[in-house]
Amino acid sequence: RGLGWLVLCFVGVSSGVVCSLVDIGADWATDLKLGRCGRGWWMSKAACCVDSTDFAGCPEWTAWAGGEGLVALAAYAVLGTGMASLAAWLTRELAIDAAGSGIAEIKVVLGGCVLPRFLGFWTLVVKTMGVILSVGSGLSIGKEGPMIHISACIGSLWCRLFPRFRRSQALQRELLSSAAAAGMGVAFGAPIGGVLFSLEEASTYFPPRTMWKAFFCATAGVATVQYFHRLPVSGKLALFEVHFHSQWKWFEMP
Repeated sequence: RGLGWLVLCFVGVSSGVVCSLVDIGADWATDLKLGRCGRGWWMSKAACCVDSTDFAGCPEWTAWAGGEGLVALAAYAVLGTGMASLAAWLTRELAIDAAGSGIAEIKVVLGGCVLPRFLGFWTLVVKTMGVILSVGSGLSIGKEGPMIHISACIGSLWCRLFPRFRRSQALQRELLSSAAAAGMGVAFGAPIGGVLFSLEEASTYFPPRTMWKAFFCATAGVATVQYFHRLPVSGKLALFEVHFHSQWKWFEMP
């Protein structure tokens, strides 16, 4: 029993780490079309100008050709097109299963079908890189759907490391349901929302014990994202967050 909860923690934390890397990479790729940071080429504008009082006129940030004229426009167009083309090439040549959001296929897998390579290692790598490049290129897409697929890949890879999960299809699907909840949870910063998504949309069979496991897995992922949220290189990771201005009263806790 303890091993199952430990694996759930591994899946949740891994999903949170990958989601944070995707957010940081997408922010960097988006800002790369506009310019570069003098403190380091790998830093986004938010991380580069974190200590600056004037974000718009940050001295550490250098815009391409001063941010005006045809040269800046050409740099924006060429870099954006190059990122989108690279994402398409990686998907076509290395892992065609990484195409699309992956939510429909996740439903099929949780329904009992077997899709070879859909939850494999290269699918995870290409999906992660593809999301960073696609979002950074400026395409009208988001990371929410792909994060569910990415978390499912992470859950499948963790299953392969433990014979107990490797031998049981039931335990694998239970872990994939929890991974899907973690993927939605880390994308929106909402663990309960992730559980509801897995219950209502993704999973075919969702007993009460799976609900608690999915909540634990999603909470571990969201807590990991919140940790990366405090780092100076990350910026704002969660799409939605609530700030409390007063402490809880004792009678509000139940």
